[in-house]
Amino acid sequence: MTTVEIEPLAEETPRTRPCRRCDIEINAASARCPFCGARQFRRQPILGWRGLLICLVLVAAAVYATRAIVLSGRPVSYLAYRSGDLVALVPSTYGDLFPTAPHGTAIGEWADPSQPQDTETVTATVPAAATPQSRIRALARSLARQPGVQVAATGPVTIHFAGGLAVPTLLYRMDAADYETFDFDSCNHSVAVTVTLSAATAGLLQSLSLVLPQSANAICDGPDFSNQDRADTSVDLSLPR
Repeated sequence: MTTVEIEPLAEETPRTRPCRRCDIEINAASARCPFCGARQFRRQPILGWRGLLICLVLVAAAVYATRAIVLSGRPVSYLAYRSGDLVALVPSTYGDLFPTAPHGTAIGEWADPSQPQDTETVTATVPAAATPQSRIRALARSLARQPGVQVAATGPVTIHFAGGLAVPTLLYRMDAADYETFDFDSCNHSVAVTVTLSAATAGLLQSLSLVLPQSANAICDGPDFSNQDRADTSVDLSLPR
């Protein structure tokens, strides 16, 4: 016959601590003192003010990042614009601002009503003074002197449109928006064309910069670029008596 010895279980002495009110030793796990009934653990908020602050910061960062991703990746559709002096592609959500200019300059300007920082401006001027490179360098110097304007450290950069046209550009930031200006000559170097784009996000500006500048141009025989009076002198414009 086999004898099995069973070792007695060792009883652990429960941990104790003094009551917060009466200082009598009580079980450390007790939520209330059995003698005076005092609560032993202070009620703490689930997060605390530090946790709440961290959550608010994370939520704000998530909202900003989501908005930036949506705006930079949103599909953009375009509409063709043509006046007597200019042709261009314009994002379909933009509205015409109907700018005015003196004779010799034609301006088209559009902006997104829901995001006024998203704009497109096309300017054509006769005569084309100096060269596109010198004009863009002059713009860079002028912007550098303005408070609150940050010009890209690279300064003017030359890109090439389809067909090989070399176009100087300038990136800068002001009024909480990113800008890029393109400058080139048209109509056998007789008309200076400037395209300026702005956007609330750098991603959207990059998307627009791939399409809009190459679509903009001057109409060489536009009325704003001609010295001829196009009124028909054969039509009697006098008021009837």
